[in-house]
Amino acid sequence: MKTLNDDELIAALGRELTADASSAGPLYFRLAATLRELIQQGQLASGRSLPPERELAQRLAVSRQTIRRVVDELASEGVLTVRQGSGTFVSGRLVEPLTELASFSDDMRRRGMTPGSLWLERKLTAPSPQEAFTLGLSLNDRVVRALRVRTADEQRIAVELAVVGADLVGGTADFGTSLYDAIRRHGRAPERALQRVRAAIADARIAELLHIDVGAPVLETERHSYSADGRPVEWTRSTYRGDLYDYVVEMRIGASGP
Repeated sequence: MKTLNDDELIAALGRELTADASSAGPLYFRLAATLRELIQQGQLASGRSLPPERELAQRLAVSRQTIRRVVDELASEGVLTVRQGSGTFVSGRLVEPLTELASFSDDMRRRGMTPGSLWLERKLTAPSPQEAFTLGLSLNDRVVRALRVRTADEQRIAVELAVVGADLVGGTADFGTSLYDAIRRHGRAPERALQRVRAAIADARIAELLHIDVGAPVLETERHSYSADGRPVEWTRSTYRGDLYDYVVEMRIGASGP
């Protein structure tokens, strides 16, 4: 994906200012959302410096305080890094919004990165009792169990175990490089998911696989995905490097107020 120069960045942010956004929240919130999206799409590369706050304020005809709030918001999420005396830079951390359901490969491509996998196990087998219960299968059914290290631009990001009913991927463990693409080809793509995230520390096995120290912080996730008709599609457990990956949740006050 094409990366933006400073003029193109200003133009993209300026379009948000001219859009009809009467109910989209405060100005700084809208600018932060636009900048966050550009970064997630890979249009602003990791390590790239942003124009100075004064220049952004002048060219966008907004207050410098507004730009400061945008920077503070994204810095608190780990999307931007502020270096005193040097400027503001796009962080090397990967930030995933919890409101979007996407495969790891789709997410990395959207950021302009090349996804990859180091396969540890992929086999057609009988489900464990927990897998059968979670996926709505019997113990006589078959599942595909896929265990791999997920990479982005050849950097190890996560260890992922995904389990799906074998019928969803054509009854074979040789489903290609993308599990979600294989599921889509067989007509039951996941439409929604429930995901739990918790903090943990790396044990010896995870540390070896992710090339981090034993005891380093990691994020553990468990995801249950469902098709449009509510049937279970996928059960996935992943362990992400805590120094490279963030999850961001957008929350709003309900109509009844706090």
